Amino acid sequence: MQVVQATFRPGEGKEAIELLETLGLDIKDYKLITSETGDLLIINLLYGNTDVVLDNLSEHFNFEEDDDRSMVIFTPDTIIPRDKDKIEESSFKANRESLVTYAQNNSTINDHFIFLAIMAAIIASMGLILDNTPVIVGSMIIAPVFGPIVAIAMGIVLGDFKLMGKGIMSETAVLLIAVIIGLLMGAITPNIAITNALRVRMFPTVADILVALAAGGAGAYSLISGVRAQIVGVVIAAALIPVMCTVGIGISLLNLSMVGGALLLLGGNYLALILAIIGVFYFKGLKPQIWYKFKAEKLIKKSLTLIIAAVIILSLPLSWITYQRMIKEKPEEIVRKIYRDSFGDELETDLLRIQVTGNEVELFIYTPQGTNEHFFELLEKRIRRKLGPDVRIYFEVVQTKRFQLPLD
Repeated sequence: MQVVQATFRPGEGKEAIELLETLGLDIKDYKLITSETGDLLIINLLYGNTDVVLDNLSEHFNFEEDDDRSMVIFTPDTIIPRDKDKIEESSFKANRESLVTYAQNNSTINDHFIFLAIMAAIIASMGLILDNTPVIVGSMIIAPVFGPIVAIAMGIVLGDFKLMGKGIMSETAVLLIAVIIGLLMGAITPNIAITNALRVRMFPTVADILVALAAGGAGAYSLISGVRAQIVGVVIAAALIPVMCTVGIGISLLNLSMVGGALLLLGGNYLALILAIIGVFYFKGLKPQIWYKFKAEKLIKKSLTLIIAAVIILSLPLSWITYQRMIKEKPEEIVRKIYRDSFGDELETDLLRIQVTGNEVELFIYTPQGTNEHFFELLEKRIRRKLGPDVRIYFEVVQTKRFQLPLD
């Protein structure tokens, strides 16, 4: 249920009631209070078409430019309905105005917006460099990235170019801030290693697109159903701010693989989120104002065609990366198997770690003192036979000594 409190000039309340009657609202669902200073109309929008009622009121009365008129829309926490049959048949859906207000408020570039973007970018950049997952998650929560995406998607669904443009401008601002902060953090931090957090964002997969689709759908459903407490989880799942910062860090390191992989992931996430939000809004019945209907339908068709085509194009390199990283046997596993076969160490008790970076393989091994180098040469040949002759192999050997303490 949503409640509308509309104030009018004296005498206009009766005209508003006549309009509600033509729309078929039950007389029990609205009350008019008249006075010499103005009329107050309270409407309980539980069973009717909320957007149709608000559209007609806005068309007949200018609430935006007339100081003597106003409209307040809110959702009560508790409802005790008088007609349980009707409420069981109806399904709650947030009205268009409240959704537009959410999109506008969360995609406005102001001091608050810029401050949160800067702080989130600093936190995300340091979390990536330090490989600290809780810090990275914290940056996702405060980053103002989801609101502009909602504004873009909602602008497409409603045919509102102004709202869509506002979302694009805000999202571009966050992107630039995050890339610049990532570049600065990468430049001033000495001896940056490619951590696991950075590596994950260097090699996006189809799974990342599926996560973004699910996150966008969940976010849109939470907004349109009026349950916005779940938006925090959606923002974490979308995980855009760390990817933006990865681009900046990659530029500071002159690492084209990092920059290219992060941009590929970022583009895929954007497209998937917008596609999912548009789909949920459209199929849940979010409609444009009557006079924007034709323009919105054309915009939705063109936008969906372009977005779907872009997703298909992006899925080609993502599918290849997915195959290399998730389907094809990983180099680490190949090296482990060769090690076990060569040393007979089935439990890998003497193998500290295997690190594969590009065409370099480094093994950290415990070995007894005096171990013949022939064993390492044999292991090196077997690894090159599997991974290719251009692979460079390094051994970090920690020699151990076996001795027994004398008995007392």
